[in-house]
Parts: sequence; C-alpha cells; structure tokens
Amino acid sequence: MKRIAHLIALALLFALAQACAPSESSIATAIAQTAAAAPTVEPLATPTVLPEPTATPEPTSTPVPSPTPDLRLIDSDPRNLLLVREDLPPEAKYFLPNSDWISPHRNSEVVSGWGVEEGRRYLEQTGRIDGWWVSFVRGTSTVNAPEEIYNNVVLYKTADGAKLVLEEFSSCEDPDNEYTLVDPAPLIGDATKACIHKEMQSSGENRVTYRIEFLTRNVFHAVVGWGWEREVDGDYVADVARVLLAKAEQAPLATEVTFTP
Repeated sequence: MKRIAHLIALALLFALAQACAPSESSIATAIAQTAAAAPTVEPLATPTVLPEPTATPEPTSTPVPSPTPDLRLIDSDPRNLLLVREDLPPEAKYFLPNSDWISPHRNSEVVSGWGVEEGRRYLEQTGRIDGWWVSFVRGTSTVNAPEEIYNNVVLYKTADGAKLVLEEFSSCEDPDNEYTLVDPAPLIGDATKACIHKEMQSSGENRVTYRIEFLTRNVFHAVVGWGWEREVDGDYVADVARVLLAKAEQAPLATEVTFTP
C-alpha cells in the first residue's frame, strides 16, 4: 500500500514539473523580445581624411613706373616773361612813368656792378644768360595796393643755375638789405622765398618792402611791392607773382636754351 502511494506521489511530482516547464516556442519568443529590447550599437564612423592645405601663392604686384620728370627748359627772351601793365589789377591803374622804369639787365652790367672778379664768378657758377626789370607806379589813391610794383626776371642755362641763385645769392638773405624772412613763404613755382623790410618814418608809420623770389624751371623771378605798411599786403604781391608764373608756364620749352641777347 505504501509502495502504491509512493508511486502516485512521484507521478504527481513529474506531472507538476511538466506543467511548470516552458515550451520551446515560449523560450524562442523570450529570446526575440530580449534581443529587441537591447540597445542598438551604431558602427563606428570611418574618419574623413582631410587633404593637406595647399599654399596660396602670394599675389605678384606689378610695379608702377614712376613718371618721367620733365626736365625741359624755358627757351625764351626773358622780356616776354616780364610783368606788363595788363598783368596787374586794373583798379590800381598802374603805369610806367617813363622809359627809365624798364630796362634789360645784361651780363656786362652784372660784372660792372659786382666787380670783374666776383661778377664773372657769379656768371660762371649760375650760367646766367640775360635779364630784364620793370617797375610800375600806382595811378590812384582810392584803392589799397602797393605804391610801386617791381619785377625782375632772369633766364639761366639750367634749372640748377636758377636754383643756385635762390639758395646762395638771394636778396632776401643778403644782410645788407636787412630783410626778415617770411615763414612760411607762399608756394609759387618750383621754389619760393619771401621777405619783408620795414623802415620807420618820422610820422611813426612804416614804409614796407615785401619781396617774393620764385623759380620756374631755369627762370628766376623777383616781385616786390613797396609802399606804406597799410598798403602793402603779402597776398597782393603773391597774386602778382602767380600771374607771372602762369605766363612762364606757357613759354616754349627745349632740351637746351638757344636764346642769346
């Protein structure tokens, strides 16, 4: 009887074990669900290989040629460059008192005035060819203008010769003339100097000389305004000088000066 009961118990345990064991389909389903729930691992991206940078060549600049300086010379009778009445403001009514107020200034006069040795040295150093001078007198007292306007023009063989005159033989820097340099000088032509001299009169008012020297290529100009201090204005004299500059700029040019007096 006990044996039969033991066998029945074993049979019941086996049946219970069979009932609790999962089926093959259940196991397969569980595996599939587990795989689906697992995180997806992305494959590592293949690194992109960048090309080596190519050096950009420096831009080649095209040299800009410098303008060729115009070294031609004024080749003209200096009298053609001299101040004339029509160059002056008409309201001042400037005039020539007589023929003594205009004259050529030849090289021979330079020698006689400076002395033979010094005069000849000056002519040789500067290459002076010829010169002229003129002086106009104001014809009315109703305008404020210099009582007299003077102009001296000199032609030289070279521009360097004219430059030497301004640098070493300027009347503005001659101590005997007692001029005071004006700084800055008005810009006229290739180079300019300006100076002024004041002389006190018994009335207590100054008589004034205002002088401008300037160069145009191989031509030297001096323009002077003279009169009472209230009449002589530096800008007035400078305007006259600019008229003469414009005249010189219209003069014929050549590679060398052929004019002779």
